[in-house]
Amino acid sequence: MKEEILTQKEKRAQASFMRKIKEVKRKTKKPIIVAMVGLVGSGKSFVAKELAKLIGATIINGDAIRVCLRKAGERYENVRKIGENAVEKVIKKSGNAVLDSDFNSAEKQRNIQKVLKKFGTKLVFLRTYADYDVMAGRIISAKYRSSVDDFFGGASTKWQGNEQSRRAVVKLREMWRRTPHHYRWEDKSGGKWILKKIPFPVFTSIDTTESKKWKNEIIKIARRLRG
Repeated sequence: MKEEILTQKEKRAQASFMRKIKEVKRKTKKPIIVAMVGLVGSGKSFVAKELAKLIGATIINGDAIRVCLRKAGERYENVRKIGENAVEKVIKKSGNAVLDSDFNSAEKQRNIQKVLKKFGTKLVFLRTYADYDVMAGRIISAKYRSSVDDFFGGASTKWQGNEQSRRAVVKLREMWRRTPHHYRWEDKSGGKWILKKIPFPVFTSIDTTESKKWKNEIIKIARRLRG
């Protein structure tokens, strides 16, 4: 397999991202990597943040890496590689990492497995999902629009609204694009989206439709991971 070499712009973007990630004291007995799986709007980032606090982990956010690449004038082709380099940096210092990106991809899974073999670190996949209308509502509602990150603000769109609504439109478009990776359409009783089964082992899945329930689930998950 050909070795992936970062361009000078990618190296600058990586250095910028590395400066932003925070080292966090581990609260588990051994280092662990948690890889998130879930559609845009499913609550991945919220769950990642809450879980990271409870197990003592550094969050590696894929969209934050993309922002750094965009600012460096580079494409997104090596987002995965930069993320893996960041994970290695965390693991080398005996820390935990939560990968806030959608790992519903065979390529992402294969490559993060290589990091595991290199360091002998435990990996678990954590899936988030919610009622489809709830996910769409989160993106367009005023409450959640303010939290839509810089990555969606930089994407092109013909939408002429204000900045917050423009980001929400782009994020909603991304949700639609990735829906077939997570859901299948069932054309019965007016039709509905059905969550697909994941073809690989998942530590657990969290239904984030109701906030009170999923926050309690995160606490239980953290206890299991802390051992």
